[in-house]
Amino acid sequence: MLFVKMRISAIVVRMLLTAACFFYFGYCSAQFGISGKVVNENNEPVAGATVLLLQQRDSALVRGVITSHSGNYLFEKITAGLYFIRCSYTGFELLDSKPFELKGNKGNPGMELLKLLQKQVKLSDVKVVAKKPLFEQKIDRLVINVSNSITSAGSTALEVLERSPGIIVDRQNNTISMNGKNGIVVMINGKISHMPVTAIVQMLSGMNSDNIEKIELITTPPANLDAEGNAGYINIVLKTNNSYGTNGSYSLTGGYSRGAIAEASINFNHRKGKVNFYGDYTFSDHHSQQLFSFYHKVTYQGKATENNSDSHRDFEQFNQNARLGLDYQVTKKTVIGALVSGYDNRWTMNANTDGTVTINGNLDSLLGISNHEHNNWSNVSGNFNVQHSFSDSEKLSFNLDYIYFRDDNGVRYLNNYYDGRSKFIRDENIQSGKITPIHFWVGALDYKKKCQRN
Repeated sequence: MLFVKMRISAIVVRMLLTAACFFYFGYCSAQFGISGKVVNENNEPVAGATVLLLQQRDSALVRGVITSHSGNYLFEKITAGLYFIRCSYTGFELLDSKPFELKGNKGNPGMELLKLLQKQVKLSDVKVVAKKPLFEQKIDRLVINVSNSITSAGSTALEVLERSPGIIVDRQNNTISMNGKNGIVVMINGKISHMPVTAIVQMLSGMNSDNIEKIELITTPPANLDAEGNAGYINIVLKTNNSYGTNGSYSLTGGYSRGAIAEASINFNHRKGKVNFYGDYTFSDHHSQQLFSFYHKVTYQGKATENNSDSHRDFEQFNQNARLGLDYQVTKKTVIGALVSGYDNRWTMNANTDGTVTINGNLDSLLGISNHEHNNWSNVSGNFNVQHSFSDSEKLSFNLDYIYFRDDNGVRYLNNYYDGRSKFIRDENIQSGKITPIHFWVGALDYKKKCQRN
């Protein structure tokens, strides 16, 4: 009996390793790059044009870039599928490419030239209309105007970043890189978030884009920012309302894909006299299902061993994100404020895996795995700030932050082993857990003065 146990355990290990390798290489081989060039009617390169990669079926935004000085653009790590490209630039007509398909092992398919045509405007039809583009290139930063983008509606802040030029989001390892560099610093409304990058990724995954005004990708930080950001800064500017009185907005989203999808967000602002009271709340609940099937066959010395396994996975992503703040104008030059924010993100998965091993067409052994995994990220942050302006060019500010973060990650496996006649042999109950609590205080005193020559 000991020999049978050892043999089945070895088979299980081999099945899992084979499945992991199959999934990994299959995933890696499905990556594509798309390159092309944008020119005008005179075949001159157009620099700074916005190029969007959209899905053909529903025009959903996949990735966006801005053309270089030579008019070139490049999309990297794109999965197989049907797409088309949309190009726009101020003063030119909107241009859509022909639909195309990525499949097989084509590598980096080159696209035909995208030729933009100037808009024909009649003087009698002239109207002054101001509309910000989705991507706006400035000297030291790239601005993503989220509030003006239809393609960003219903998305999260993390999804908007995933589609942005130069940004790579690794959800598996909870990392964000910009232009191939790790070590980015995330700011909210110009204030540095001191949370670990794992906590920041979870916060952004629960932040609804409806509450975001714009996102700034700062590759060359100005003098008033610390040089701690090796890759640069990402500044998320939330919507504010300077109107007096009470106002707000809400949104509701529902749908069904591989499971039910529900999202909701609400924000308010009350400004009266010297007091400004504001807040927002975001909720999302996504259910989905996955099926992974693996097959592996080895023939050696006339002996054919086949491994089959099917894994049915049901998972849920439940996110809550809230913010509540108060500003009070003590004098015309002094303002004090307080802000409390937090989120609670929960990911749970239940999976059932059935595996079989056959030798020369005869059933040798069976394996059943029942798996439950959960990951709960929670955060509470508080900020107290004082700002005093001596003049238009001289300012003193003080910030005191408290940050608490907790990650509760647990997994449980129940393995059942059977012989070729479906007779129960033994079971295993494997459990593991990890809890990561982090809490700390951060204080900062900043003095700012503009130096001007007479």
